[in-house]
Amino acid sequence: MKFLKILSSLKVIFVFILLEILALLIIANKSVFQRSHFVQLSMDVSAMMYEKTSELTKYFGLYSTNEELVRHNTELQKKVEHLQNIVSSNEYLASVGHDSAVAFVPAKIVSKTLNDLDNYFILNKGEKDGISEGLGVVCNGNVLGVVQYVSRNYSAVLLAMSAKMKLSGMIKNDGHLCTVIWDKVSTSKAEIEDIPYHIDVKIGDTIVTSGFSSIFPENYVIGTISKITKNKSTASNDLQINYSVDFMRAKYAEIVIPKDINEINKLKEQTNQ
Repeated sequence: MKFLKILSSLKVIFVFILLEILALLIIANKSVFQRSHFVQLSMDVSAMMYEKTSELTKYFGLYSTNEELVRHNTELQKKVEHLQNIVSSNEYLASVGHDSAVAFVPAKIVSKTLNDLDNYFILNKGEKDGISEGLGVVCNGNVLGVVQYVSRNYSAVLLAMSAKMKLSGMIKNDGHLCTVIWDKVSTSKAEIEDIPYHIDVKIGDTIVTSGFSSIFPENYVIGTISKITKNKSTASNDLQINYSVDFMRAKYAEIVIPKDINEINKLKEQTNQ
């Protein structure tokens, strides 16, 4: 009995809504002003319905998206487990994609100077972390600078963007050795002088570390050639380099520790004597 009453009341509501729609259509057809408002209302309602329908479609589409994310996360987890087998039990990270004779200490940049002739980053790793003077510092595989001063908890890194810094470099495509120096003007550019004409260089060529020092292993990226100028007085080319590191935005770094650094330094001392 109650069910019949509910149906009866719904029937009345349906008839009322139908009559209201007919009334609106009649009004809209009789008056230009009313018609414009009716069209605008229709557009608003259609837009709202489209938005809600789109949201609903996206919601139901999340199922397939979630399945894809699960597969992706599974693959990432496998890679993480593989890397965990490589990472040593202490803070040093075993080399991944670099020379196996090198270890890395990750560090955060806590302070920086970029407007002096000699510029420094202060890192939150020091003597207690195994850091010593003369170690190279990179940022995502790109040369950042060299540790110059060390305290118990911190280290000061002399940046490649410093007047006193000279990096032993190599033109990657050719293997020709060179010395990279800062241009003393820009925060992003360096220079290479006296490259013989017969050396085939072009804009975009990569300059990497030569490996002929105990500071940086071979093939760490210093920058790319952005300009080539013929120097008639020396019968050679002068190169302008764009540093690969963005010194302004850098927040983290890795300190490079060659595993045989002490042995190498001892031999150097003996040869100097």
